[in-house]
Amino acid sequence: MLEFFLLPLTVGAAAAFFGRKKQVDYERDIQTTFKHLKVGMNVRGEHVYPKLIDKDEKELYTRYVYQVPVGLTKKNLEPIQEVLQATLNKPIEVTFKKWLYIDIYHNETPEKVLYKDVPDRCGWVVPLGCNERGWHFHDFDKTPHCTIAGVTRFGKTVMLKSMMTYLIERHPDDVSFIIIDLKGGLEFGRYANIKQVGNVASSPAEAFESLKKVKVLMDKKEAVFKRNGWSNVVHSPVRERLFVIVDEGAQLAPDRFMTKEERTMLLECQRILSEVARIGGALGLRLIFCTQYPTADTLPRQVKQNADLKITFRLPTGYASQVAIDDYGAEELPSDIKGRAIIKTHEKMIVQTPLIDDEEMTKRLEVYRVEKRNEAHRTADEDFICFE
Repeated sequence: MLEFFLLPLTVGAAAAFFGRKKQVDYERDIQTTFKHLKVGMNVRGEHVYPKLIDKDEKELYTRYVYQVPVGLTKKNLEPIQEVLQATLNKPIEVTFKKWLYIDIYHNETPEKVLYKDVPDRCGWVVPLGCNERGWHFHDFDKTPHCTIAGVTRFGKTVMLKSMMTYLIERHPDDVSFIIIDLKGGLEFGRYANIKQVGNVASSPAEAFESLKKVKVLMDKKEAVFKRNGWSNVVHSPVRERLFVIVDEGAQLAPDRFMTKEERTMLLECQRILSEVARIGGALGLRLIFCTQYPTADTLPRQVKQNADLKITFRLPTGYASQVAIDDYGAEELPSDIKGRAIIKTHEKMIVQTPLIDDEEMTKRLEVYRVEKRNEAHRTADEDFICFE
């Protein structure tokens, strides 16, 4: 579930972070827009427009509240946001719940935000990014799985690293990771000796072995839950969470040029990931599945259907955007701003995701570095924090 978090702002803090500008009264512009769009109703021969009944100056935006003539529908009001946004060149949000609310934000989404500036939050949450409305977070205990798409070098892997760092810093004793880094282990191999990282697989064959261990663990956990009468980890005394991260899931898609054995292995990888997406959430498993160019083959249907949080960075086509978030828009994200992403849940919004580099991540997680036994001699249980 997407969560909105507004910083406890003072005027000075807001100005420093957002570069606050002088507020402008847009009442006349809004009224002109009503007239141009003919937003109103004929009442006894007179065309009646929405009437301003309140204006509320907030720290980050100004809210205009209008009383709407009886009979005006939500459909009649839909064009207002697009027209006002283009006219005023400001971020605008229009909602209609008995009253018509028009929120005009004072500032744009920043072009860069740093991980060190992310507010501290409790729970199984991670930062998604910041926009004109402030910081936004996602709670993995409310929505356990997510997908991330986007062409290379636009922020996908950096977002994974910020999520991983945030979780380890706040849940050092309760979080563990299985990482399938199908870029040859180049991105996450350096973190293999972090205590919370059970395993880093760097090839499809290693991914298959890791996912088999995940399946064994899931079966054990399911038996424990049944024995104790638990139906969801959130309502149980179990504190631990296991995150399965797949970076570049397209490498697990079978292709006709492969041998039968290779195709069978990859199909089994996709089957286990689909099972994690279907039933793993209730057991404390969280899946984060990433791919550069999402298609029906590279983004398994069960994974997509059970990941209610969908994130995408820039994509080359509208078709890819449709696959990634069931909507257009990723193809229109700016090509000159790295880290700009669309967040899609029951609503859609654009954020600037937090930037963390490997030097900062390594420095923050160095305290959790441990010596681990040779992979050939490790047991399955050593790859995970136990859930017994």
